[in-house]
Amino acid sequence: MKQNLFLYLILTTFCFYSFQLDAQNESANWFFGQGAGLNFNNGFPIPTLDGELNTAEGCASISTKLGALLFYTDGITVWNKNHQIMVNGTGLTGNGSSTQSAIIIPKPNSDTIYYIFTVDARGGSNGLRYSEVDMLLDNGLGAITGTKNIMLLSTSTEKITAVESADGESVWVIGHEWESNRFMSYLVDLNGVNTIPVISSVGSFHQGDLNNTIGYLKASPNKEKIACVKSYTNNEVQIFDFNPATGMLTNPVTINNFTSENLGPYGCEFSPDSRILYITEILRDGSDFSKIHQYDLTAGNASQIMNSDTIIIEEDGLLGALQQAIDGKIYVAKSNSTTLGVINSPNLLGLGCNYVSGSLNLGANKLSTLGLPPFIQSYFYATNIFNNTCFGDTTEFSIDTASTITSIQWDFGDPASGANNTSNLMSPTHVFTAPGDYSITITFEVEGETQILYRLLTIADEPPVLDLDPLSVCDVQDSTPINVNLNSIIPIDIQSTSDFNFSFFTSENDAISNTNPILTPLQYTITTNDTIFVRLNNANGNGCYSISQFEIILLNSPDIDDYEAVFFCDNGNSTVTIDVGNLPLPESHYSFEWSEDSQTSSHITVSGAGTYTVSITENTSITPENPDGCSAIRTVEVNSSSIATIEAIETSATNAFITVSGLGDYEFALDDTNGIYQNSNHFSNISPGIHTVYVRDKNHCGISEMSFSILDFPHYFTPNGDGVNDFWQVYGVSATVEPNTTIHIFDRFGKFITEIKPESRGWDGTLNGKPLPTNDYWFFVTLEDGRVFKSHFTLKR
Repeated sequence: MKQNLFLYLILTTFCFYSFQLDAQNESANWFFGQGAGLNFNNGFPIPTLDGELNTAEGCASISTKLGALLFYTDGITVWNKNHQIMVNGTGLTGNGSSTQSAIIIPKPNSDTIYYIFTVDARGGSNGLRYSEVDMLLDNGLGAITGTKNIMLLSTSTEKITAVESADGESVWVIGHEWESNRFMSYLVDLNGVNTIPVISSVGSFHQGDLNNTIGYLKASPNKEKIACVKSYTNNEVQIFDFNPATGMLTNPVTINNFTSENLGPYGCEFSPDSRILYITEILRDGSDFSKIHQYDLTAGNASQIMNSDTIIIEEDGLLGALQQAIDGKIYVAKSNSTTLGVINSPNLLGLGCNYVSGSLNLGANKLSTLGLPPFIQSYFYATNIFNNTCFGDTTEFSIDTASTITSIQWDFGDPASGANNTSNLMSPTHVFTAPGDYSITITFEVEGETQILYRLLTIADEPPVLDLDPLSVCDVQDSTPINVNLNSIIPIDIQSTSDFNFSFFTSENDAISNTNPILTPLQYTITTNDTIFVRLNNANGNGCYSISQFEIILLNSPDIDDYEAVFFCDNGNSTVTIDVGNLPLPESHYSFEWSEDSQTSSHITVSGAGTYTVSITENTSITPENPDGCSAIRTVEVNSSSIATIEAIETSATNAFITVSGLGDYEFALDDTNGIYQNSNHFSNISPGIHTVYVRDKNHCGISEMSFSILDFPHYFTPNGDGVNDFWQVYGVSATVEPNTTIHIFDRFGKFITEIKPESRGWDGTLNGKPLPTNDYWFFVTLEDGRVFKSHFTLKR
């Protein structure tokens, strides 16, 4: 490690003092969104958590040629590498709500002077301006000089891009005038910013609603194309030929197959090989929804290019800026998200470009908004430097460039490998001697000019292959699918460290290709035995991984009666015994544990209503085929019931209504304790006389009974001594049922005649021993319970 650091310092010093070297790592650090940042110096993005930026859209950042952060801005405020506001670094005239509020351009052949170009929002009066930063000021932290907010264009759209000129040193900065069709190309050369632009009056007018100023402007890495996005009602994308020698744009090709004017097309980016154009389209029609379009620029004319459109993703939310990085991938801003989307293989047409939504986590509550930092687009002519960076891998090296390389020399920074440490092949390979950080130096000649690239490469150990025991899962009694927490199989030391992340797959091929992961590892559904593959990744994103596997074994739970309802008769101090029900094996094959005081017998006695459960577990010493002892739960619900209390029996003519109280569910029978029971407490068409009602608890807590009478009387009688109808009496009362009932007889004029008892044989038709004449007579029956019954009858002689 010390040796690599020493080599790094030597290369850094050499770079700063040799003007012909061009490391192209100025885009290694990104700051954007709400505190979000990325560092690409290791060849893959690592989240940076100490950024101070908070912007809705536009932003810019710049690094040294070796990838050390210098400063960043939202177009209004500038922060230095220590994330402090730069001296004189406030009050710039950009706008955080401008699509591309700023871009930073190094002064050619200077390691200390940089220019910040700023763009106002919505055609505002601040227009397009520039300010100068001198890195020699403030002890090397930099400061904005007196050259600040210099006006270039008074009314500008929210667009700006930059690309190297044909001479390989100076840079074209390109904007677009508002309410005009004029592109303005400003040359930044050895003398600074040339404020007199090259004007290209070409393409559509940018005019109308101020929202039409919105949309990205990008140059292709090979310097040959410019793409201009017009959002809202001007919704279209125009692609122009660009002459890097003159700064002129020509030959517009219009793409207008977008379905929304709110916002419509927004972000754009070329593939590293400049053959493909990607466009984000935002559709806000009540719910936020976005697409990414891919167009083949080699397809032919405008119609053929438009017909090559492939939608590589449609997803909820707002997809904003598209920005290529030095790793050769295109990153996609996802508004109000803690992640970015990634187009992993942007040189491939169709879905093979491999867009993955939300695959890059920004960490620590950092949020993406709509913008990503733009750079001089020709920085990305040399990308995809290395693949296979795990220790023991054969690491592959290559460079994608827009120009032809005539010679190349690789230094892998691995002197322990001896003669293998260098190569002059275009696409060499190297096996590193140990894990660690290596400074890669690539010296090559392109278009007669010597270029040097520096990349810091981390060779990492592969994660360990995990020795995972089978995950035994007990089935459920009704054979429904079972949810399993797959995370529970991962050792705690792996779960608790930030060094690794892991995912689960149903096939080894999917695990190796990192496709089709199991999306619900906390509730993975199984119905039978299964094999699961675990991909363990190094968390730093270097692509190193291991594949482990484990079995899910579905074990049988005891097949039991899982529910029973039992009724507890609350008739004093009664108890009820509940048990484990029917078992497929003898009780000795199981152990039991009741929720009631953790009792362990096969039955328990309870004295109150409630829900009781028993866990029934197979004895593992007796059933070795079930070594984990699966359990099943039986629930016994004990409800209170009781024998009925008969509160009252109401009679009317031939009907009877029985009123009862109690905890049970009751049924009723008349005159026979074993008779036919009914749910109704009403009986009708009852014959006169003495009857008994039986009230039975359906939950077997007992039978209550009570006698009652249905009153009736003869409507006439003939007391002539012939032995037939010689006495008159009321039916339905007796010495045992209503024994204190009184019966009073009156003549038709209301004169009291006599009183008879229910238990007597009745009235013989006489008064004081003398026969009374034929006539109607009235009677009153006063029952023991207070009820009064009255009517009349006839005495015939």
